[in-house]
Amino acid sequence: MVAATGLGSGLDIESLVSGLVGAERVPQEQRLLRQETGFTSLLSGLGQLKGALGAVQPTLTTLKSDSTYSAYTSSSSQTNVAAISTATSGNVATGTYALEVSNLAVNQSLTSGTFAATDTVVGTGKLTIDLGTPTYSGSTYSGFSANASLTAVDITIDSSNNTLSGVRDAINAANAGINASLVKDGSQYRLLITTEDTGVVNSVSISIDEDGDGTANNTSTDTDNTGLSQLAFNSTASNMTQSAAAEDAAFTINGLALTSASNVLTDVLDGVTVTLKEQTTSAATLTVADNPGAITSAVQAFVTAYNGYATSATSLTKYDATTQVAGALQGDATARSVIAQVRSTLTNSIATGGSYTALAEIGITTKADGTLTLDTSVLDAAITADSSAVKTLFAGGTVSGAEVTGVADNLDTLLTGFLSTTGVFDSRTDSLNSRVEDIAEQRTTLDRRMTNLEARYRAEFNALDSLLAQLTSSGDFLLAQLDALPGFNSGSDRN
Repeated sequence: MVAATGLGSGLDIESLVSGLVGAERVPQEQRLLRQETGFTSLLSGLGQLKGALGAVQPTLTTLKSDSTYSAYTSSSSQTNVAAISTATSGNVATGTYALEVSNLAVNQSLTSGTFAATDTVVGTGKLTIDLGTPTYSGSTYSGFSANASLTAVDITIDSSNNTLSGVRDAINAANAGINASLVKDGSQYRLLITTEDTGVVNSVSISIDEDGDGTANNTSTDTDNTGLSQLAFNSTASNMTQSAAAEDAAFTINGLALTSASNVLTDVLDGVTVTLKEQTTSAATLTVADNPGAITSAVQAFVTAYNGYATSATSLTKYDATTQVAGALQGDATARSVIAQVRSTLTNSIATGGSYTALAEIGITTKADGTLTLDTSVLDAAITADSSAVKTLFAGGTVSGAEVTGVADNLDTLLTGFLSTTGVFDSRTDSLNSRVEDIAEQRTTLDRRMTNLEARYRAEFNALDSLLAQLTSSGDFLLAQLDALPGFNSGSDRN
């Protein structure tokens, strides 16, 4: 409860105390507020400048990438027949190619005889799976040449997996280059085996060893089409039916007849992948060409991002004489240093030893406001004349046995240092945040001191009030005593 004050003197002690404390508090509060506002403005400005520089850095990564300077365009006149793509670097066979497809590569498929149910016991023994190239007598193997780069896979079939579904699961778990599935044929079931890869060289040979003598298809029990031998398919026994023979893709490129075990052609044209989809009725045109537009696009993206940074930097550091408003970083040493280093790195010449040593030579110039302008006609001409020199200017490389760093390299290195957790932005931000925290502590100290000052003023004025009350009481007593004296007139004669 606030004590009543001024009763003895009639003074407005509360107003006096509030006024005196306010006169002490307000200048200090305003000083702290000015400091806090200044620090907060600097923090905001530095954050904006850092963000603007951060937006530039991804474009530098693109300018440094080999893929930007080794980009190609590719197209197919019949996308239903063939799809085409190119590598992003290395040798790429540019040109126009006429493609005709007479045959697609297909997988081999084998089907077993019928079984009453999926849990029907097939038999026990060992399946040996080989992949390779067969020779045919009709639709059956008359010979088989196993792929020397692959190892035959043995699959043991015992009482734990000797049913039709058990054999299927055992084959699929063996990673032998074939897939097994069950198909229902009326009320019965067949085992369907399909090679994982297309092409004649990926055909399958399945040999059976039922009696465990270690020699598949060497006795009548291994080829008698009973038990596990029902799944034999090789040059000795063809107890499964070949429903589809493996085939190679057959096609011509510019009239040259070629074959491939796969429909995905990765080694026919350097750096080009062609995926065959259908046979042709007329030749499809495949086109592979250089794509200088990729370089132009990358440069344009950099110029746009840099101009965003430059505009932000100007706004943050300028002083508008008309409005008398200063930017958040006007006069800030950190901002000045960053801006100067970025400008210097961007405009410095590069000792490339090639056709171009400065950005101005390829159409990038600096305007009075610090932003860049790009003359795409000059850039395109430079790329056409010497694209490798354009790459060296931006991304550096080896020149005359020496390593050269390009403009994008140098600027990226500079920005990485600025933007790192130990860079100038974070270091300055940490310092400013510490000062803001210090202001909060100063406010707490000021509040505590003002509370004590208020208590002291109130105590002093209350004491004064009490003294005045006593003096008033004493004066009244003396007057009363004087009035009581004989011959003393308390009327007008007293005065």
